[in-house]
This record gives sequence, C-alpha cells and structure tokens, in this order.
Amino acid sequence: MRTKIVCFMSIFFLLSLSSFSQEDMAGYWINKGIALDNLGDYQQAIGAYENATRANSSTLHAWNNIGLDRLRLGKYNESLQAFDQALTIDSKFSWAWNNKGLALTSMGEYEKAINAFDNATKIDSTYVKAWDNKGFAYLNLGDYSQAIKAFDEAIKQDPGLASAWSNKGIALFNMGKYNESIPAYDRAVKIDPKFAQAWNYKGIALMNLNRSNEAINAFDNATIADPKFAEAWNNLGLTLNAAGRYKDAVRAFDKAIAAKGGK
Repeated sequence: MRTKIVCFMSIFFLLSLSSFSQEDMAGYWINKGIALDNLGDYQQAIGAYENATRANSSTLHAWNNIGLDRLRLGKYNESLQAFDQALTIDSKFSWAWNNKGLALTSMGEYEKAINAFDNATKIDSTYVKAWDNKGFAYLNLGDYSQAIKAFDEAIKQDPGLASAWSNKGIALFNMGKYNESIPAYDRAVKIDPKFAQAWNYKGIALMNLNRSNEAINAFDNATIADPKFAEAWNNLGLTLNAAGRYKDAVRAFDKAIAAKGGK
C-alpha cells in the first residue's frame, strides 16, 4: 500500500507588532489586519492590509500578508500577485519567496515552487521551513532522494521540526524503505505525540512489514490524536480484519464512515 502524501507545509505569517508613529496609518492598518487574522477573518484582514498599501504602496509586510490570506482562501493566482509585489519592493525578502513557493505548490507547480524555495534558502540558509517546504515539493515530484536531502537540511537546522521527520518518513516509504521510515515517524510523534498523520503513516509502514499488532497500536494512537481521522479508522479496520478481529474491524469501519459524515 502506498501512503497518501498529505501536505505538512509551514506557512510563515508575519506577526510583527512593530511600533509605528501616530501618523503612520499604514502601520495601524497592518496591526488591525493581524488582529483579524487571529480571529480567522481573512477576507476582512485582506481589506485592512489593502488599506495599508493605499496609505503606503511600499508597505512590504502588508503585501506579504495579503498574499498569505489569499493563499488561505484558495485564491492562488491572486496570492502570487501579492507576493510578487512584495518581492518587487524587496527581492531579498525570504519569507515572500517561501510563501510564493507555497502558493505554487498548492497549484501543483512543483518545479516553480522549488525555484522559489531555493531563492528563500539562498537568502537565508537557516530558513528551516523553506527547506521543509522544498522537500515537500520534491516529494510531490517523486524525487525522493532530493526530498530527503532537503528534509535532512531542515532537521539539521531544527531537530525538533516534526513535519520534516514525518515527511522524510514518507519519502523513505515511497522508496520502499519501510524499516527506515519507521524511525523517522517515531521521531515525529516523539516531538508531537498528537501528530495523527505521522501515527497513521507509521501504521501503514508497519502493515507493509506484516507487523500487525504494532500497526494496530499506531492507528489507535492516530485516532486518539484525531477521533475524526477517517483514513486512520479505515486503516485500523483493515488491519483488525486481516488479524481476524472482525467485530473490532466493523466498529473501526463504522467510525470511518461516521467521520466522513455517513451513518
């Protein structure tokens, strides 16, 4: 069974509450936008950031945040326009390059995304999330060796980055290295015990190694971390069924169906 690649990409949102002069209207609009973002009101936040750009068209951070909120709302082409505007103002703004890469990744433009992430890491070689995101783009291209190199660089910079460990596990799994993938998933869940996807991936690797009892334990942990995780419930059901635990399997499948809104 091949694991389903799920995005663990990291969005780096600018949350600087820099002090502005009383006359700096752009700064006040940016701060309002940040507050609206914290409320999850991304459309209203965009309006605030746009007012900031009207007050000062060179407000780099406002353009970056407009792009991020458009990205959150699935407006990928529009988000690219905002990131490009930020980069026109400052071509060395690594966060805008990273965020542009995220938009391109969301559009399935993985090679262009890698170029954007490359620019981010060339500007700032310690930009952990850009390395992780670059690895994810390679993962989607099926270039698992390059993906692992990028994840290893992210891990070198930040050994506590759970997503990089989990993504490295996915790359190893897709190379058929099931045994090697498990320690990567173990590191991810040690860092974040509620990382449901990593528990699920670990379970899939164990299933492929015919280590049923361990797989059941991993899927159990995935469903504890996220009780509405339909895929993990389904995988738990498959493993229980294969182990001859049919009644338990039925209960797990019922949970999977309920998590998907079925009855």
